[in-house]
Amino acid sequence: MASGQTPGELLTPLVLNSILSKALQYSLHGDTPLASNFTFALRFLPETFHPHAPDSLNCLELRYKVDWPLNIIITDSCMNKYNRLFSFLLQLKHMVWSLRDVWFHLKRTALVKGAGHSVQFRQLQLYRHEMQHFVKVIQGYIANQILQVSWTEFTAKLATASDLDAIHRTHADYLNRAIFRGLLTEKAAPVMNIIHSIFSLILKFRAQLIAHPWDRQQGEAVHPSFIAMQQSYNTFKYYSHFLFKVVTKLVNRGYQPHLEDFLLRINFNNYYKDS
Repeated sequence: MASGQTPGELLTPLVLNSILSKALQYSLHGDTPLASNFTFALRFLPETFHPHAPDSLNCLELRYKVDWPLNIIITDSCMNKYNRLFSFLLQLKHMVWSLRDVWFHLKRTALVKGAGHSVQFRQLQLYRHEMQHFVKVIQGYIANQILQVSWTEFTAKLATASDLDAIHRTHADYLNRAIFRGLLTEKAAPVMNIIHSIFSLILKFRAQLIAHPWDRQQGEAVHPSFIAMQQSYNTFKYYSHFLFKVVTKLVNRGYQPHLEDFLLRINFNNYYKDS
């Protein structure tokens, strides 16, 4: 996407299957025979990839072939819920990559153009660091609450399931809890909208940085889009602080107590409370 590939070039079976097989090779379970059950599927083919849209890959689904009798437990409805989680995790990975690319770009600028002592350069590094902290907090929260806590609860309950109905119910409860904790329910849509706005600003920040090369003014490195990037950061800061306030109110009302984990992570040094 970053190299300018169009949806028609990137979202083909040949390209997608090679990406998936490479990902499986690098994973812990790449050598399991079940890995061949994974395929990508296109829900629709977008005309273009919008550069600031965090959901630009929502057209993509990760499918898993479920044979009888497992399809009694893992139904089409379950697969849709897994895909909602997959889409959000994919957005997170997109943000992680974007911020890493910002870091590489700044590092290269410091080495090639000697911008390390520039006031603007240091300011941009601080902006990037705060954005990176936010994304890492979301990633840590999802990894902890969904990939670890919910899964541990599921395996413990599964051990006590005595019949098919109990297994079906246990799996359905696990998925619903994962969707709930991942803020992917209709009730949590306002919170997720704030997160999406923040993701969009991160993509905008990266696009502004790479759109123009650095200049030199009075012997110091300056960026032509510095003021625009400063505005993007200020909007990001407004949204992230607003999200902190909203989540704090939800926790204080006793709604979604697992969000305390998110608050603890994001406000670890009282940054959000003090500012």
